[in-house]
Amino acid sequence: MGQTLVYGVLNGALYGIIALGIALVFGVMRYLNLAQGSLIILGAYGILFLFHLGVDPFASMPLIAFLLFLLGGALFWASFSRLIALSEAGRIKNSLLISFGLMLLIDNLATLLWTGDERSITPAYSGLTFGIAGLRFPLIGCVGVLSALVIIVALHLFLARTYFGKSIMAVSQDHEAASLMGVNVNLTCLVSFAISVGLASIPSALIGLKSFSPTVGIQWFNKGVIVVMLSGIGNINGVFPAGLFLGIMEAISVYFFGAPYREVTGLVVFVLVMVLFPKGLFKRQEL
Repeated sequence: MGQTLVYGVLNGALYGIIALGIALVFGVMRYLNLAQGSLIILGAYGILFLFHLGVDPFASMPLIAFLLFLLGGALFWASFSRLIALSEAGRIKNSLLISFGLMLLIDNLATLLWTGDERSITPAYSGLTFGIAGLRFPLIGCVGVLSALVIIVALHLFLARTYFGKSIMAVSQDHEAASLMGVNVNLTCLVSFAISVGLASIPSALIGLKSFSPTVGIQWFNKGVIVVMLSGIGNINGVFPAGLFLGIMEAISVYFFGAPYREVTGLVVFVLVMVLFPKGLFKRQEL
C-alpha cells in the first residue's frame, strides 16, 4: 500500500503542475485553453528532438519553457487578444471554440510531422530508483515533484511580491478597475497567457520520459481541468494539493480494484467532490 501511495503522490504532482497553467490563464482572463494539453505534447517533442542532439531532458526544460513562452505570446496576440473586451461568459465560450481549433491544428500537425507512433525519451537514468524506509522512489518522479514545488513557490512569490505580479492579481479581480488604475490590461493578459504556456515545459519533460503521442494531449488536459475544479476555480495555491489528492485517490483505487478502474475512480471522486463541495476542496482565492 505504501508503494502505491508513493506513485499516487508522484502522479498527483504531475497533475498539479499541468493544472497550474490552466488555472493561471482562467483566473486572470477567464479563458479556458483546451490546447494546453497539446502544447505540453508539443514541448515533449521539442525535448525529444534536443535529446537526440545530446541534451539532457531536464537541462532542455529552460529552453523549451522560453520557446513555449514565445509561442504562447504569439498565440494570444493572434487568436485570443480580441476576447478581452467581451463579457466573462463570452470570453469562456469563445476561448473554448478558439482553443479547440488550435488543439486540432496542433495535434494534426504533430501527427503529420512525427506520425502517430508512441514515443518515449529514455536517458540512462530513466529507470533509476532509490529506497527509503523500504519504499522505492523513482528518480525522475522525485525530480518532477521538486520541480513542481519550485515552480509553484516561484510563481506565488512572483504574483505576491513583484509589481507586474500585482498587476496580474488586479486584472484577475477586475479588468476595468485595473485599467483605470493605470494597469496595461492587454500586456498583462498577454504575459499571463505566455507564462501559462511556458509552464507546460515541466509536464512536457515528465510526460516525455513516460510515453506520448500526438493525440494524448486532451487526456492530460482533462486531468488538469479536474484538478482545477477540485482546488476551486481561481485558487492557484490549491492546485498542487488537489493534484496530490486526485493522484492518491487513483492510487488507492489501483490497489483495491486494479489499474483498469483508475480513470473511472478519478471521475467518480471528481463528481462526489463537486456534489459535496461545489466550490472545490479549498477556499476560493482570486489571483
